[in-house]
Amino acid sequence: AAFRALGLDYVYVPFRPTVRTIADAVGAIRSLGLVGVNVTVPFKGDVMPHLDRVSDTARAAGAVNTIVNRSGKLFGENSDVPGFSAAMAAAGFRLRGKRVLVAGAGGAARAVVHALLEGGAGEIVIANRTRARAAELAKAFAESKARLRIAGLDILADAAFLATRQLIVNSTSVGLHGGEFLDYAARATPKGCVHFDLAYREGLTPFLKLARAARRPLIDGRHMLLHQGAIAFRWFTGRRAPIDVMARAIGIATKDRA
Repeated sequence: AAFRALGLDYVYVPFRPTVRTIADAVGAIRSLGLVGVNVTVPFKGDVMPHLDRVSDTARAAGAVNTIVNRSGKLFGENSDVPGFSAAMAAAGFRLRGKRVLVAGAGGAARAVVHALLEGGAGEIVIANRTRARAAELAKAFAESKARLRIAGLDILADAAFLATRQLIVNSTSVGLHGGEFLDYAARATPKGCVHFDLAYREGLTPFLKLARAARRPLIDGRHMLLHQGAIAFRWFTGRRAPIDVMARAIGIATKDRA
């Protein structure tokens, strides 16, 4: 939609490599003269050894989700981190000093934690079903350990703890493909506590349904997707993305981004 809006001679198509062919697929970016590609799971880590350079942000996030071809040199970037930060800024939410709960400890959570630390969040609790995995994620940011704590997912039902939060970020896919979300006491959070679900689908996710029922402010994953896309668009084309066009293309009205 953005290419059409600016009259650019670009096309965006899916490629489906396998674990066995990922090295060849990365090499093909060079061979075919592609401007660049976006990379999704499970290849965000696999592509890194095959690139000429990986940005500091991508290394900190432990993942490359965008590869840009600059005169035959392949640069690995990560738009998850700035995409999350831009979505928060567009919603008028300032991260500095905030007390945050991040549910989940996968790759997306790592990017979010990096963005939160970069934005100056005051305290971040990483909650995961397997505490060891949460500890592993926290260890990746050892220099910021004073601002990081880990917990089990049972903390989502701890009313006293939730009353101290200003932002809840769900990076899990629990309930997304059927069933309920976890035992979560959304009404225990302060009335202004923002609920951000990195996942998105048609209609609200189970996590955001709980937030809506509790009348808490919410942001769905399409907002992060939008800003990730705008950032990648600029990396690929050197042009500023027509963000309102892109927002309409994924079903976000301008008023929803205010």
